[in-house]
Amino acid sequence: MVTSVLRLHVRPGREEALIRFYVEHEIFERSRESGGFRAGRLLEPVEPETAFLVIAEWDDADAYRRWLASPVRAELGVGLEPLLGSEPPEGAIYREAVSSAAAPSGKSREGER
Repeated sequence: MVTSVLRLHVRPGREEALIRFYVEHEIFERSRESGGFRAGRLLEPVEPETAFLVIAEWDDADAYRRWLASPVRAELGVGLEPLLGSEPPEGAIYREAVSSAAAPSGKSREGER
């Protein structure tokens, strides 16, 4: 399994439109069409002027590359373009090196109350 991380620099004031676009165009559901897509998340920044992140899990790097080459993705990209800033989207593929599960429900981590 690999994880793709895509940084989307959104035009100021277009943040809600980006979120709506992902929902209305079922971006993650459409990603499944190319095969090998497992799960995805669109992360909205808490701090202003920070890029959105798209985190997706794939069976392997080839599955992600198939999505990148997909005509469906190209079509969706045309719709996304007016929402994005002048910096192009930046993407990379990662494999897990170390992981940790969340603390069990009801238990606080040290320093949290």
